[in-house]
Amino acid sequence: MKRIVIIGAGGFAREVKFLIDDINQSKKTYEFLGYIVSDITKLGDLDSKDEVLGDFTWFDGNEDEISIAIGIGNPKLRLKLGNELINKYKSISFPPLIHPNVIFDKSSCVIDEGVIICSSTIMTVNVRVKKFALLNLNCTVGHEAVIGEGSVINPTVNISGGVNIGSMVLVGTGAQLLQYINIGDNTIIGAGACLTKSVPENEIWGGVPAKP
Repeated sequence: MKRIVIIGAGGFAREVKFLIDDINQSKKTYEFLGYIVSDITKLGDLDSKDEVLGDFTWFDGNEDEISIAIGIGNPKLRLKLGNELINKYKSISFPPLIHPNVIFDKSSCVIDEGVIICSSTIMTVNVRVKKFALLNLNCTVGHEAVIGEGSVINPTVNISGGVNIGSMVLVGTGAQLLQYINIGDNTIIGAGACLTKSVPENEIWGGVPAKP
């Protein structure tokens, strides 16, 4: 089995541990070692303190190959930490973690390293999910859609065919993205929004229909 640690120790990190457990029930794949945080002194009451292995210096003393999952829901931080760790440590890897009940066309979809896809998500054909992106529970993704690097798609989002989502985008819970629109880098789409047109980078949109 591959040894795996989770970056972060909060609520979403525990959900990633739950995802790993479900993967192991289907096929024994990972040995969970614990959580890694950037700063132990900042652990809060809601963090899984008892299972924290240490800060990032923990990797310095481990020459064996370690798999890593990023249990953080902030798009910028997911991409930043992933890239920093890849550049610093040669013995680590970021396997895509896909819940066993996720439905997608394995012959045409492309899922990059560090991607997390949670339970009950459905993707159809020719979907591209770029590195360190996160698709949370019960999302749908249509044909030829692209999810950019580090982008976070929160639960029950519906992404229509041909949607192109840039990097470090945050899409709020229950949002609806209509077909063939583009979302620029570092943009936020609010929870419950219905996006009917393309959105530039670095903006915040919300409402039905969504507006800046």
